[in-house]
Amino acid sequence: MGGAGKAARGSLEGPVALVGYMGCGKSTVGRRLARDLGWEFVDLDREVSEHAGRPIPGIFEEFGEPHFRELEHAALRDALAGGPYVVVSCGGGVVLDPRNRDLLREVSTVFLCEDLGVLYRRTRGAGRPLRSASREEFEGRYVKRLPYYKEVAGLQLYANGRPSKRLAREVARWLNG
Repeated sequence: MGGAGKAARGSLEGPVALVGYMGCGKSTVGRRLARDLGWEFVDLDREVSEHAGRPIPGIFEEFGEPHFRELEHAALRDALAGGPYVVVSCGGGVVLDPRNRDLLREVSTVFLCEDLGVLYRRTRGAGRPLRSASREEFEGRYVKRLPYYKEVAGLQLYANGRPSKRLAREVARWLNG
């Protein structure tokens, strides 16, 4: 555990955000957690894609990463302001923007961790904006983001291949104190 403010503890009084590197299971666990709690689920990448009218790789290709990060910030701000009963699955790079880290520290945020080798294998498919990265680039990006994930998280949850149902239960227990 770590962080400051609300992020230091779980709370059923506000939104919950899931952060972590691409392929760690944020969307799967988040969807399950929202269903278990009876809350709304927001997939931030899906929100950005719908707003832009194109898939994430298309946004990167046509407009570049800085434009994508602006859209992502607006989507995060809106999702977290949307009410107390929402689970937000964030994109893997959301923590790169200091404004996003400020927002995430103010809510219950979970860092979903997974083995780097597992993450690399999971993210080789089409539809991943950074799938063409070499293993070295992939690991370098992870190393850069890791301190930010830890900075915003009130809970670090190690997936270790466990089922999403079990991980969602652990997050719910943390939220309940």
